[in-house]
Formats: sequence, C-alpha cells, structure tokens
Amino acid sequence: MPERGLERAVEVVLGIGLLASGLLLTGGLALGRFAPQRWGIIALMATPAMRLVVLTVGLLRERDWIFAAVSLWILGVLGSSLWVALRIAAGR
Repeated sequence: MPERGLERAVEVVLGIGLLASGLLLTGGLALGRFAPQRWGIIALMATPAMRLVVLTVGLLRERDWIFAAVSLWILGVLGSSLWVALRIAAGR
C-alpha cells in the first residue's frame, strides 16, 4: 500500500469511528436510552485501536519491519490489558 494510500485508510477508519460514535451517542441521548450511549463510548474507545490495526497491516504490506514490529508490540500491550480487564470484570 503506498504511503498516501495508508494515510487515506487511517483517515477513513478514524472518520467512520467518529461518525458511528457520534450517531450512537446522539441517538442514545435523544431517545433517553443508555444502550446506544454505551455502544457509542465503546466505538469511541475502539477507534484508535482499529486505526492501529490498519496502520500495522499497512506497515507489514510496505515491509517496514521496524515500525510494524513496534505497532505489533503496542497491539500486544493493548490486547493483554483488555484481557486482564475482562478477567477482572468477570471476577476471576
């Protein structure tokens, strides 16, 4: 993926995440329901992680091994922290 293509892909992911989050949050507020608001917050929190996934795939496709390795490391840290948080929430 050329550099401009990767930048565009990251922009699209960020835009979609922001749009989805905004619609869910606004809809939840307008309807007076908590579930859409919760999903809006989750979408907002997941957007940077999805950006990192797209960036990592792009770096791997460009064979930029050093930055791809750093991105994979960060994904590992995020994944392990999510795993720990879910285990704590489950009461284990």
